[in-house]
Amino acid sequence: MTPGGLMESTRAQPRLCLLGEFRLVVAGRPRSLPVQAQRLLALLAVRLAAQSRSALAGTLWHDVPEQRAQANLRNAVWQVRAVDGGLLTCDRREVALDADLHVDLRDARTYAHELMRGDVTEPDARAVTVLEDDLLPTWDEEWLVIDRERQRQVRMHALETLSGSLCRLGRYPEAITAAFAAVRAEPLRESAQRALISAYLGEGNVSEAVRQLTIYNRQLDAELGIAASPDLHALVGRAHAHG
Repeated sequence: MTPGGLMESTRAQPRLCLLGEFRLVVAGRPRSLPVQAQRLLALLAVRLAAQSRSALAGTLWHDVPEQRAQANLRNAVWQVRAVDGGLLTCDRREVALDADLHVDLRDARTYAHELMRGDVTEPDARAVTVLEDDLLPTWDEEWLVIDRERQRQVRMHALETLSGSLCRLGRYPEAITAAFAAVRAEPLRESAQRALISAYLGEGNVSEAVRQLTIYNRQLDAELGIAASPDLHALVGRAHAHG
């Protein structure tokens, strides 16, 4: 699988985007949805499977009586179907996304796990665009908190793995781009900083590696009152001594 190939092959399908922001595209055009309908689609996409009506109503409208929550769910289903009747499959017990609805979160998860398993022999630097955004970062939903953090951890590991794979192939500028995406997401994460510093060292840019380590130490000291690990200092020190 390649991110670019997936995007091209599914261009005609309805698309649901949850990374960075909510966006629904039907017949090649962005479509607007009421907030409750957005929440329903997002929950179904995040959970990746059909959900019982009682579970959906209880999760999305946990602060109202069950009868009202079920009515809200019926209304949200109607709102989605008013945009496109093929986006959902429903019966009296369950609601699910239609199999033809393309979801960017699924792409990101699939490609991330392929990278981390070592299944990708020719990593695509365009994967950075699939992996650099958080799951609905502006949404304030209790049910989303754990899934958002899980997705953040997966994408961080995948970006670091992608950077390392590109380094081994000698594709250092692309490796730096992937590592930068990880550092932007979590500046205090040492494994992300190590990926970026290793990419700099791989292309022979020792001065940038030293500069990045200095920036990282300043951030750590300001935020946590600590310094980078001895291993990271040793990595840069060895390169600096031979530079």
